[in-house]
Amino acid sequence: MKNAIDALKKQGIATQTFGDGKEVVICVHGWLDNSNSFKPMLSSIDAKYTYIAIDLMGHGQSQWRSADAHYYFVDYVYDLLNIIDQLQVPSCHLVGHSLGAMVCGLFSALYPERVNSLVMIEGIGLVCTEPDDIHQQMKAAFEQRKTTDKFKKRLYSSFDALSTARSQVGDITKEDAALLMSRNTQKVEGGFYLTTDPRLKTQSGFRFSQAQALAVLNDIDVHSLLVIGTKGYDFVKQNLSIFKNNFNNLEVKEISGGHHCHMDNPQQCITLIEQHMNRNTLT
Repeated sequence: MKNAIDALKKQGIATQTFGDGKEVVICVHGWLDNSNSFKPMLSSIDAKYTYIAIDLMGHGQSQWRSADAHYYFVDYVYDLLNIIDQLQVPSCHLVGHSLGAMVCGLFSALYPERVNSLVMIEGIGLVCTEPDDIHQQMKAAFEQRKTTDKFKKRLYSSFDALSTARSQVGDITKEDAALLMSRNTQKVEGGFYLTTDPRLKTQSGFRFSQAQALAVLNDIDVHSLLVIGTKGYDFVKQNLSIFKNNFNNLEVKEISGGHHCHMDNPQQCITLIEQHMNRNTLT
């Protein structure tokens, strides 16, 4: 396992490992977050599992994509395939939050034989653009992309100021914001910079239409669990109504908390996750 983790690091993919069990669980975080979002719930885990929480490219401590590349959603799915191949495991469990849930969901549709079970936290289906809107979205994305080299890093005077700013643009506490930012910052003279690639904030140049999304996610046999927060995003519940019939074995559980309910309520979340995985375990 260590050799595989080292190989991923050389490819620019940073990871964190929790546990030392025989069964591998890969955790994929949400947009503009990082692998620290899983830390609260991974403080107490079943000994049979090894959790590998990754930093998606451009996030956390992973490298940025090259200047001639961009952050297409489908490339994250390919990155996940590469990670599983590098780990040299025939199959594993997948846990994803928000964007990461969508990445894991599409991977499960494409490679069901590589997935023992799927857990989606506050995310299901895909973010779609209808055909009539594709022209304008693509043009807007290209115009934004032309300006990314002019983006200036914002210097935060202190880590506390940075954590406060992060907590004010989401539904997370300042404590959880500090945990995320501790893996997402660079200390320099005079303060702190974010290490996140600014290109992540530009519009996507391509999205599936709803019809395409329903087609590519069709007939998912992997045993799946969707965890939603009582104060989570309405978008997730809307997507559940659209995509629920694409999953042949889908269970939905609600826990207290917001979009980051796995950080708000870590113990209940990991309990649900491991109960689900235990029903679909190899041993």
